[in-house]
Amino acid sequence: MPAEFAKVLGTAAAGLLLACAAPVLAASEAAAAAPSAAPTAAPQHAAGYAPAQPGVQYGNAFAFRNLIPSPVLEQITTAQYRQMVQAAAQSHTLLPADNARVRRLRGFVDRLAPYAVKWNDRVKGWHWELNVVRSRGTRIVGLPGGKLLVDSGLLDRLRLNDNEWGVLLAHEMAHALREHAREGLGDMRVAATLGANPISSLYGLTEPLPALPDIAQRLAALRYGPTDETEADVIGGDIAARAGFDPRAAITLWDKLAAATRGDRAHGFIYAHPYDKRRRQDLLKRLGDWMPVYAKAIGKRVETLPPYAGISAVQRKTRLR
Repeated sequence: MPAEFAKVLGTAAAGLLLACAAPVLAASEAAAAAPSAAPTAAPQHAAGYAPAQPGVQYGNAFAFRNLIPSPVLEQITTAQYRQMVQAAAQSHTLLPADNARVRRLRGFVDRLAPYAVKWNDRVKGWHWELNVVRSRGTRIVGLPGGKLLVDSGLLDRLRLNDNEWGVLLAHEMAHALREHAREGLGDMRVAATLGANPISSLYGLTEPLPALPDIAQRLAALRYGPTDETEADVIGGDIAARAGFDPRAAITLWDKLAAATRGDRAHGFIYAHPYDKRRRQDLLKRLGDWMPVYAKAIGKRVETLPPYAGISAVQRKTRLR
């Protein structure tokens, strides 16, 4: 992501947090004090995903996850997204809405979006947006609230087919659905004293919240961990298959991404989304779960589907732990 987009966030974001956090936190406190009328439904997790225990802390991530409710996080990231898009427009690096490549990617998101709801009930209130920024970079930022920002370098350097784009965008949507960016934001190193962070002082927090002016920089340098990648693979694969994208494209997609961006080091897609032989083998094993879903979505039987890039449609269904 171009460096200039990491400079657009200022005190406006802090004001937004103060404005929107107070009523939500107040409501949360009231709900906690009131007796529960009915048990809360457990969130749906991807098969093979084991969430971290709630008592385990990772730097500031634990505080950020528990003290910033999802509605507030979505408003913060949406405001950040708006500023990044506006900065791109002002610098004439934002591809227009009528650009053929923008229309193509937005069409894929429209196909995928209906199948995202099962993974996060809040998606019913999201408005998915995708914009493309002219850049030599090869990143995609996927944010809670349904906001996607794509570097044009991915379009220029990789000639992905429709199935590969469907799988890739579904993967990024999965990161947004599961709020994986939250961990990266929560891990920011902030001032050592509460007095250096007025938001923390205002709410009497024992651990300061991330310094908001640094959110853009953190988003630009975000790197997902293996657990996040596995979950995004599983959820994204399910979404893509249900939308009629061949999940076998995940293999060719990630092989292409690794070959094209590994040399970019910290600026490349594969740096942000680590990919190795173990993850590739995991994707191959999961095809047994995805292929029947895909075949049903396109009205075919699995055994009638032709090979894709040398990969058979008939895969043994394997339950991974």
